[in-house]
Amino acid sequence: MLLSLIRILSLLAGEIRYERLTMAEALERLSKKYHGPTGEVMQKIADRLREVSVKDLESVWRFYFKEQQKKLMLSGEELDIVLETGRNLGQLDTEAQVSHLHRCRGRLEQKLADAEKEMAEKRKLYRYLAVAVGVMVILVFV
Repeated sequence: MLLSLIRILSLLAGEIRYERLTMAEALERLSKKYHGPTGEVMQKIADRLREVSVKDLESVWRFYFKEQQKKLMLSGEELDIVLETGRNLGQLDTEAQVSHLHRCRGRLEQKLADAEKEMAEKRKLYRYLAVAVGVMVILVFV
């Protein structure tokens, strides 16, 4: 999920910078490229933004990401980064929004690298644990 969120932030930066789309249009495009929980969240946000009465992107962003936190399998820190991403979207000029997206993407990339490192360490631990259990079973039967 982190990888798909990182990709979405990169694509969203491109949509904002080069396509000059509204946030609803940009999120709609992204939802078509990404299926699953991340695409669903983007689609829900885009649909809600199209409503005439909605002008606060940050509250809509927060609501739908918090609502889908379990589906997205985000830890507390990862969710905080994603929620922070929505803070300045739609309010600043194009360059400031793109810069903000790049910073948030960088933080998510760091979280992904940390998770991969932790997974490698745990894999090694589980391998040693399996060998130790195997040796214990052999000793019990001998």
